[in-house]
Amino acid sequence: MKTTLKHLEDLREEHAIIAIANLHARDTDGEIASMEFGTLNTALFNAFDWEDSPQGDAFWDSIYNSIVEETYFDIPQLTPEKCEAKAKESMYGLPEDAAKRKQYEIYSGFFAYFPNAIAAVSKHSSKGSKQHNPDKPTMWDMDKSQDELDAMLRHLLEKDWEAVAWRAMANLERKLTGKCQYTNNK
Repeated sequence: MKTTLKHLEDLREEHAIIAIANLHARDTDGEIASMEFGTLNTALFNAFDWEDSPQGDAFWDSIYNSIVEETYFDIPQLTPEKCEAKAKESMYGLPEDAAKRKQYEIYSGFFAYFPNAIAAVSKHSSKGSKQHNPDKPTMWDMDKSQDELDAMLRHLLEKDWEAVAWRAMANLERKLTGKCQYTNNK
């Protein structure tokens, strides 16, 4: 469950901006913005009166339908129910089938290739976690600093390779889990 406002922030940036403006125009006391819904489409449906918005009913109806039909994002919309079902299917995206699982050579295809780089990025991750969450164990708060590609390129200009690698992995994780903020989830 997320608030209406948090759900609207999940829309594509160009739609999020106008949806949030429409929400605030209608919801002067913040009551609707703080209501909780299980899905983005339900939150959008309840956020404001589409007919009275500058964009009109047809505009919002097409966005709503594309979310319901799972064509709004490049990857299917992951509802809490689908996330739970997906978690039961397999942990960390690994297939259940033993033969297919063997195609994921995690040690020999990744860890064995980059032990020094993995150690350096792990140290960078720990340092960043302590900086942003000093009273918590090492953790990645995915709600903070979601501009992975922009940050990665800033670090690239600075030649901070550990930060570049961390941001690249963070962007890939977001893309694979459907939490990427960039248009078309690229």
